Amino acid sequence: MNNILHVENLGINFGGLRAVDNFYMDIYGNELVGLIGPNGAGKTTVFNMLTGIYAPSEGKIELMGESIINKKINDIAKMGIARTFQNIRLFNNLSVVDNIKVALNSSHLYSLKDSLFRTKKYYQAEEDMENEAMELLKIMHLDDLAYTLAANLPYGKQRELEIARALALKPKLLLLDEPAAGMNPKETLELINTIRYVQDYFKVSILLIEHDMNLVMELCKRITVLNYGMVLKVGSPLEIQNDEEVIKAYLGN
Repeated sequence: MNNILHVENLGINFGGLRAVDNFYMDIYGNELVGLIGPNGAGKTTVFNMLTGIYAPSEGKIELMGESIINKKINDIAKMGIARTFQNIRLFNNLSVVDNIKVALNSSHLYSLKDSLFRTKKYYQAEEDMENEAMELLKIMHLDDLAYTLAANLPYGKQRELEIARALALKPKLLLLDEPAAGMNPKETLELINTIRYVQDYFKVSILLIEHDMNLVMELCKRITVLNYGMVLKVGSPLEIQNDEEVIKAYLGN
């Protein structure tokens, strides 16, 4: 199997607090893996280490066999890890298509001089980005909203746009941080279909943090349970649902 992500003995300290300890994980090609646990278990801290926001105190993170430890956030994104956030972080004053173009900008470079003097290179890059952004929006069924302000989108569509913007980076691994947070049942069902569609169409591996257990059990083939910053259990949805330690720590039964 093609190993996309390998994490071993990952840990981080914040002052005297050990937030994550001996975390491990492997994600393979076109795999959808869940990362669950109680509030404060360290899930988003793991995401922040995988994306370079936090530097681990120890351990190994490899993407496609290459270490990403101590690399800059933008370099990690270029290597192939993209993410969404628990709190949506769109450019609300920009249109849907312009939100996508922001993500595409790093791959369509032109100089400050080109921008100031509106050179042929500038117009060509802008046209290429517009076309690429519209193609992605068509794939994500958002093209009819392309020129709507992001702030005016329904909540569920804002989530879909954030996923589309992450996909514009052409990731090998997509990290989704509580994508169903704040959604009603109808929006959650649409999100489940969107995530399945994204995985199938883009052949991308996905790591999902989510508190909606129905969504996790519906989507994920394998789940890692985190508790007090440590891996409590790794298994299939059925194994996780029936594990007494998981039930005690996470489900509260």
